[in-house]
Amino acid sequence: MGIASSSPKLEPLSGAPPYPPGNPPTESKIRLGEELFFDSILSGNQRRSCSTCHKRELHFMDGLSRGWGLDESELSRKTPGLLNVGWQRSMFFDGRVKTLEEQVSKPLENHREMALDPDEAVARIRSDPFYVRLFANAFPGEEITFGLVAKAIASFERTLVSYDSDFDRYMLGEEAAMTPSAKRGMELFQTKAECIRCHNGPLFTDHDFHFTGVAERDGHEKRGTKYKTQSLRDSLRRYSYMHNGRMMNIRQVLEHYNRGGSAPDGLEAEIRPLGLAENEKDDLVAFLRSLNGRVHRLTGGFPELEETLPEAAPESSAPSSADSGESGAAVDDPSYLNR
Repeated sequence: MGIASSSPKLEPLSGAPPYPPGNPPTESKIRLGEELFFDSILSGNQRRSCSTCHKRELHFMDGLSRGWGLDESELSRKTPGLLNVGWQRSMFFDGRVKTLEEQVSKPLENHREMALDPDEAVARIRSDPFYVRLFANAFPGEEITFGLVAKAIASFERTLVSYDSDFDRYMLGEEAAMTPSAKRGMELFQTKAECIRCHNGPLFTDHDFHFTGVAERDGHEKRGTKYKTQSLRDSLRRYSYMHNGRMMNIRQVLEHYNRGGSAPDGLEAEIRPLGLAENEKDDLVAFLRSLNGRVHRLTGGFPELEETLPEAAPESSAPSSADSGESGAAVDDPSYLNR
């Protein structure tokens, strides 16, 4: 879904995310994954859970400009949201893993996030009668392993969706669903503002990686880093923008792109000044507001037959993440800790 072509287009979103052949969703598996997601049993000091940084009441975001570490210090990147994550073709801002199942262990292994060895997580779960029963229901006859933990949590995360927005209703024929300002913004989005070059398809992302004229952090190499195109669905419900959370509202993001970037001189970027007037920026904001969804949880409707995940982005597209301050980073690198 959403792969850029010679003529990228915008599309409505509906239905359920695809799942890998080895992990079809079931109600018992989803329930188990939800229990694990909200349980602090998966952190080293048992004081945080997945939901600590992905809060249900905040659309599965944390409400902060950047992630907050287990050691009570700020990480270098913002916490990604989870809505529609089941349609993503890679995880994290640098795309270092390709599936939700593979992603689950990364926050645990990072000593600044969950700080728990996956083997220890399994030992805790095996000693808990509540989870022994849930695993027996979800994976009958199978020994509890971290692979099953990952399958359960990934199954729950695929129920977290966002669609039935004003935009979706408009694209499905409800002419009055979008305001005149939002319609003008959609036209600008596809023409003068050039947003559609990277933000296209039903998820408003090309699933690719680009230089966006934003530094990793102060003092980073001038060439910068390529980052995955973020989906624009529910973008006005976010608490910060860009991979490092440096921009605190959507107007700052528009100003950044309008002037062709806001990073130090010499940083490589794939953008150029746009020359947008203030009223045009207002219309773009109105269009982005139309992408706020009404449906935020699937309670059923997963396909009966197994579907395969879309082909992942080429391995060469994803940049190295060795100094990110985010899950799966090279946490023993001194520069990782010295931010």
